[in-house]
Amino acid sequence: MTAAGRRILVARPAAQSGRLLTLLADAGWQGQAFPVMDIQPLAAALARLPQQAAQADWLFFVSPSAIDIAWPALQQQPLKARLACVGQASAGRLARLSGQDILFPTAGSDSEALLALPQLADVAGQHWLIVRGQGGRALLADTLCARGAQVSLAEIYQRVDGRPDWRLLDEGPPDAMVITSSEMAEQLFRLAGPARAGTLQCLLYCVPHPRIAERLQALGATRIVTTRADDDALVAGLREWFSRHP
Repeated sequence: MTAAGRRILVARPAAQSGRLLTLLADAGWQGQAFPVMDIQPLAAALARLPQQAAQADWLFFVSPSAIDIAWPALQQQPLKARLACVGQASAGRLARLSGQDILFPTAGSDSEALLALPQLADVAGQHWLIVRGQGGRALLADTLCARGAQVSLAEIYQRVDGRPDWRLLDEGPPDAMVITSSEMAEQLFRLAGPARAGTLQCLLYCVPHPRIAERLQALGATRIVTTRADDDALVAGLREWFSRHP
């Protein structure tokens, strides 16, 4: 198949897929939304968020969804807290929304990279509010607590089953699928069921973190491109793969 004929499924929630689908089209490929997960805001948690934020020294946003869902509830009041996140794209968006400098790691895009920053070496007595969805990793909260910080959680959304169009998979496998979280990988295989497991294990996946690649490998996938955590890097990673595997 020629490069122009490549078909790429994007398994993100629909609200997060727009820019990546545009970049895939700009690259000459056919990007198709394939949302295996949806994001639902939690009204009660969002109502509590401004008061929680007013008491915090730092707000950490774990994901683009956390930023997009939380910010309308926060923009009506001045924030004394400093802001942190992971990922350059998320930091840019948060900076535009807040007008503040954003703390984020440049050597990685996960909690480990954030915790390695010198600004987090001495957090004793600080109050950190972690803005996230229900569930998730405990590493950041546990480590900050161990370093003497007070940590609270604002779990402002939940992940629910998406409704992908399975015909996009069943009528012929795509050239690649983009998966941007470990939860997304697990959701894909669970929703697909055993009958589609073999097809999924043979696909090429493009992911923005080694932890996602490890989860896919545990599910049986063998062809995985791992890139940096931004849309441009995902497209560049696919372009390089296709150039080496015409």
